[in-house]
Amino acid sequence: MSDGVAGRRGRTALWAFVAVGGLLLYLRAVGVDAVGTVLGRVGPGEAVALAVLGAVPIVLWGVALYLVLHRLDVAATLPTAVALFAASGFLNNVTPFGQAGGDPVSGALVARVGQTAFERGFAAVVSVSAANTVAVVGLGVVGSGALFGTAAGVRTPVVVGVTVVSTAAVGVVAGLAWRRRERLVVRVGRGLGDRLARIGGAIPRVDPPDPDAVVERGRGFVAALERVTGSRRLLAAVFLLGGGGHLAVAATLWLALAAFDATLPPAAVVVVVPAARVAGLSPTPGGTASAEALLTGLIVAVGGVDVPVAAAAALLYRAAAFWLPTLGGGAAAVALVVASDGQDSRR
Repeated sequence: MSDGVAGRRGRTALWAFVAVGGLLLYLRAVGVDAVGTVLGRVGPGEAVALAVLGAVPIVLWGVALYLVLHRLDVAATLPTAVALFAASGFLNNVTPFGQAGGDPVSGALVARVGQTAFERGFAAVVSVSAANTVAVVGLGVVGSGALFGTAAGVRTPVVVGVTVVSTAAVGVVAGLAWRRRERLVVRVGRGLGDRLARIGGAIPRVDPPDPDAVVERGRGFVAALERVTGSRRLLAAVFLLGGGGHLAVAATLWLALAAFDATLPPAAVVVVVPAARVAGLSPTPGGTASAEALLTGLIVAVGGVDVPVAAAAALLYRAAAFWLPTLGGGAAAVALVVASDGQDSRR
């Protein structure tokens, strides 16, 4: 095992330990007994409904990945694409910094299973992730607009304002990056290639890629993205599936609150969901601890829900929309790797 791999695993284990410790501190601050009492009110039927609803987004986003893979001429059945997206969610959730850390690994898994180039698999994952981000932010903007016209909006100007400003900022940065993609590919590719050459030169028996080869791979990645964006029908379908998945996520949070007889306007729920995604940028796997704390604060701020009820709803929602899909995605990742190993051995 190389020192680099051991170091990455060590950092991941450290952040996982920090996440568990942070979650325990969060529960202690809220009140373990109070939260436990509230969670005891959840019935078996409600728990099953939440688990089923939590799986709906994975299926919808898996269909979106299937459409993108088909556009890129990557051989994958619909069940395989759904399994790949579930595995991608697992990798994002167990890797520090969320999608930024997990998407490259997910792209490698897609390339391995689909027997295609890494940059094409990576482009497929990034395309669906980007569409999902646009969809959830768009829902947040719609919800923010609805809240501004109600009494609830008066209580939450900060949450609504942050959502709108963040949306505008992300849109501007993404637009500028896309317009200057050729320059970015050359600069980032050469910078990355030079860094890999320095690192590889210090490791025996490692032949680092040439910077020009890294740039060419970057151009292949951009070409794959251009092919996806070249189909308006595909983009519309992927955005609709992304929005449908996030509506299912919002419905999961709404149902988790309803399990404790707490109500939140639908517009408020679709504001809370994208705002809570900020926790995914934390270094803890899946934003654990920070996500639960942020969700609790947003539910209290937006809906005026009691803190123990908000905390219990946040935990129940995270269990249905995060932990269960993550466990399923882990099983899917193992199955896909084993299946791809079997294909390699038969060739």
